Amino acid sequence: MWLLSSVYFAFINVSLWLSWMHHGDETKTHAPVENMRPSLCPELHNSDESYLTLSRTWHVLGPFKSGTREATWGADHLERLGGFRNLSYDLGARFNSALGPDGYVRWSSIQVEEPVSGAGYAKATINLSFPEVDWAFLRSIYGWSALQYQAWARGNLTVIGTVPVTVGLFTDGVLEFRVDDEPYFGGDFYAYRRAPLIVSLAPGNHVLDIRLVRDVRALGGPEQPTIKARIEIIEALGEVGIDNSTLLTAEVVEGRLLSPFASITFRNHLRSWVEIREIQSFGPSETHLSLLDGPLRLAPYQSRPIAFTVKSHGSSSLNFSFNFGYGVDYSTETRISQTVDVNLTEREINEAQKVTFLHPSGIVSYAILRPPVNSSCHSEVNGKLPVLIGLHGAGLEADSELARHMLDAAYGICTWFIFPTGVTPWSGDDWHTWGSADVLAAVAAIPNWIKAVGWNGPGVALEDWLVSGHSNGGQGTWFFLTHQPDKVVAAAPVSGYSSIENYVPFTMWHNAEPALTAVLKTARQSFKHELLVSNIAGIPVLQQHGSADDNVPAYHSRLMHELIYEAGLSSEYHELEGKGHWFDGVLTTDSLLSFYSRHAAISNSANKLLPLNFSIVVPASGDMGSKGGIVVDQLETPDRSGHIKVSREDGERVWRLSTGNIHRFHLSPAAIRATIPSHIFIDNGTRSFAVPTENAGLMWFVKTSGEWIATRGDSWRSLDQRYGKQLGMMDAILRTTASFTVRAYSQGSDGVASQISRNTFQYFAADSRVISRCKEESFARASDDHNTGNVITVALKDDLPRSELANFPIHVDSGNLVVRRPHLSRGGSSEHKYEFEPGLGAIFLRPLMNDRLELVVWGADLSGLQQASRLVPMLTGVGQPDFVVLSDRCRWQGFAGVYAAGFFDRSWQVSGAPYVT
Repeated sequence: MWLLSSVYFAFINVSLWLSWMHHGDETKTHAPVENMRPSLCPELHNSDESYLTLSRTWHVLGPFKSGTREATWGADHLERLGGFRNLSYDLGARFNSALGPDGYVRWSSIQVEEPVSGAGYAKATINLSFPEVDWAFLRSIYGWSALQYQAWARGNLTVIGTVPVTVGLFTDGVLEFRVDDEPYFGGDFYAYRRAPLIVSLAPGNHVLDIRLVRDVRALGGPEQPTIKARIEIIEALGEVGIDNSTLLTAEVVEGRLLSPFASITFRNHLRSWVEIREIQSFGPSETHLSLLDGPLRLAPYQSRPIAFTVKSHGSSSLNFSFNFGYGVDYSTETRISQTVDVNLTEREINEAQKVTFLHPSGIVSYAILRPPVNSSCHSEVNGKLPVLIGLHGAGLEADSELARHMLDAAYGICTWFIFPTGVTPWSGDDWHTWGSADVLAAVAAIPNWIKAVGWNGPGVALEDWLVSGHSNGGQGTWFFLTHQPDKVVAAAPVSGYSSIENYVPFTMWHNAEPALTAVLKTARQSFKHELLVSNIAGIPVLQQHGSADDNVPAYHSRLMHELIYEAGLSSEYHELEGKGHWFDGVLTTDSLLSFYSRHAAISNSANKLLPLNFSIVVPASGDMGSKGGIVVDQLETPDRSGHIKVSREDGERVWRLSTGNIHRFHLSPAAIRATIPSHIFIDNGTRSFAVPTENAGLMWFVKTSGEWIATRGDSWRSLDQRYGKQLGMMDAILRTTASFTVRAYSQGSDGVASQISRNTFQYFAADSRVISRCKEESFARASDDHNTGNVITVALKDDLPRSELANFPIHVDSGNLVVRRPHLSRGGSSEHKYEFEPGLGAIFLRPLMNDRLELVVWGADLSGLQQASRLVPMLTGVGQPDFVVLSDRCRWQGFAGVYAAGFFDRSWQVSGAPYVT
C-alpha cells in the first residue's frame, strides 16, 4: 500500500504544481517560476505583493522513537525539556534517544531541496534521513515498527515588504508544526492540499518549527528510511478564494448530466466572518445552479466545501461559468467572487463514468460507475443484477486512470461495476466508518443514475454485493465481509492487510499499565478482522496475494486463510509466485475473473448463503450490520465483543440462539438469505418466541434481569439509551447525518475550533459550521439552527455546559473535572475529581436527541484544550476510546500519561472496566 501512496504523493505534488503554474496554458511550461507562481486566487493580481523566502538551511534534532500513529497522543520526547521551541541550535548539546548510536542524538543541518522564492510565493522540500542509525539491525529485531521515528526541523520564512501579508501555508507530509511558537496540529499528512493554514504574517522573519513523523504506511519500509515533506507558501489574494482544482461535478452521457450534485472549495482570507448568499451561473440559459444549503457562513480563515446543484432544462451543456455572491460580517452589501469556468466531461454509455451523490454527512462525493451494457446480460431474479464494488488502494483517486481501469478485463461479466472513492484517496479512514458510509451511499445512488439516463437495461440488486479490493482496498474487503456480511454475496480481498495493528505493529509506543493498554486495544477491536472471521460463514471468499509482495507481505493473506480454517470455514487462496504488490491485471487474473463470473449469478448463490449453523462476533461498533438478519442493537458492556451462535432446525423455521454479552437485538427479515424463522429459542430457554409473519423487524428481544423478553416498537430509543449511529468508540462522531457544528464556547477557544474544522475538512473532506460564543449575535440560536448533524463543543474551564442527559457521568464542577464510575461489586458509584491544573484536558462523547452525538473537547487551560483537540478523529489506528482525561505528561508520554480512559455503556454510564486514577 505504501508504494501506491508514495506514487500518489509524488503525483499530486507534480499535478497540483503544474495546474497552479499553468492555469490551463501549456505554453508556459518553461517560463521562469517567479513569473508564473500559483495563487490561492489566480484571477487577482497585486502590484504590492510581498516577496517570500524560505531558508535553505534548516536545523534538525532527532531521531527519536515513535510508535505507529502514536504522535496524535503527543509522545514528543522533547516536551520533557519544554519542547523543541525552547531549544537553541547547539552542536555541543546531546539528547537521550533510544535510536541514537550511543544512546544520544545531536543537532545537525540540512539543505532543503527545490527551494523557490518569489513574489507572493515560496516553497522548499525537506528530505530527512539519519544514516548514522543502524536501521537494518533495528528492523531485523523490531520489523517495520523500528523504521518509524520523529524529528524536529527549524527554518525561517521571511516576508520582504512593508505591509502584513495573508498566506496559505501548505504542509505536505507534516502532522504538526509551529509558526512563531503558535502550535498547529493536523497539517496535511497525506498531501491532500485541501485546507491550508491561512494566516496573516507581518514583514520580517518568522520561525517555522516542523515536527516530522515517519509512517511506514505512507512512506514505505526501505533500508534507509527517509522523511520527505514539502512546505509551500502562497499569498492569498483577495477577500475570498475559490480552489478551481477542487471542482467536483458529474459527467455527461448522451447529453444528460448524470447527477445534479456538485461542490467546490471556498476560502475566507479575512479576519472577518463571511456569508455565502447565492450562486450565479453564466452561459447557456437552461443551466441553473442553486446552493444546496444556504446561506453559509465561514469563520475567519476557514475553508468549506460548498455544495450546489446543477440542473438543465434541456440537454446539458458541457460548458458554463459561475460565481458566488457573499457578504462580510453582517453587512447587507453583496460582493462577487471570482468566476469559475466549468468544462464537463462527456462519456459514452458503455464507459466508466463519474456520478456524484450526497455522502450521509451532506457533502458531495462521487464514484465511478459502469453499467452492464453487455447485451447478453440478464438475470433470473426480478431482472436485477448484483453490484461489483472495487475498492482502491491508499493514495488513489477513484477516477484516476489506474483505478478506473483496474477491472476492465472483467467488464463482460453481468454486474453493475462501481468504484467508490471513500471521499478521499485514503478512503477517509481505511474504508471504515467514514469510508464505509460513502460505499453505502454510492451503491444507493445507482437508481438515480438509472433515472438520469433513462436506462432500460437490467435493474440493480442493491443488497447483493460482490466486493473486491487491492491493498488498502483488500483490507476494506475484509471490513465489509466482517461488518456487513448480509450484503456480501462473494468477496475477493487482494494483497490486503489483515488489520491496522498487524500491518505495522504498535511496538514502539510508550509503555503503559496493562489496564490502560487494554483500553487502547479495545478501542481498536472493531478493526481487528482477525477476531471477526466467523462472521463470513457461508460467503464465498477468494484470496489472492503475490509471494514477493514487499509492501503488504503475503503473511497477511496466509494468516486470514489459516484463521478462516480454524473457525471451521473455508476460503480459496491463490498465491502468485514471484509477483509483487501491484502489476497490470492484478484484479483480473484468470482465477479472479472466474470467481466474479461464477458469483455474479446471484440466483444460484445469494439466497442460499446462510449455513444451518453459524456464529456472529459483534464488536462495539455502529458499523456492524446484520448476519443472518440478526441485528444487535446493544451489548451488555462495550468492554468486550458480543457473541451469538445460531442453529437452524426443523425445516430451518426454528432457530436456537446462544448469546454472550448481548442485551438487545432484532431481526431484519429482508436481509435473511434463508427462510425466515417462525420461532426463536434463546440461551437454552424452554420458551419460544413466535416471529410474526408481518412487521417482524419491529420485535425486539431484550435481556432483563437475566431473562429474555420480546417487546414491540422502538420507543426504547431515548436520550438515555445508546444505540444506532452512537455506537462504537470516539470515531462514532463521524457518523453525522449533516455537516458538523463546531461550537467555541470560551474566549480563547476559537483557534482550536478553527483547527478542528480545518482537520475534519483536510482529512475527510467534511463540512463544518464554526460558531463562536464571542462572535455570533445569537449563539444559542446558531447552535440549534442545524439540529440534524453531530456537534463538537470546544470549551475551557467552567464554560462547559451540562449534558442534555441529566445523569451523564462526566461534568465540570467548581474547579474540578468530575468522572463518576459505578461500583460493580457493591453497587452505587464513586466520583473521581481532577482539580484544574496546567495541561489538564479531556475529550469525550455525549448523547444528543435523535441518534446524534456531541464530542466535547475541554481543557483546564489552553494547553490542555490543545492536547485534547489532537484526539478528534483524524487518522486511523490512533485508538480513541469514548472518553479520555489527559494530564500534562501526555505531551511527552503520550497515551501512558492519561489520568482516565474508557467507554460508556448502553445507558451512557461509565462501563465496568475503565482506567481511572
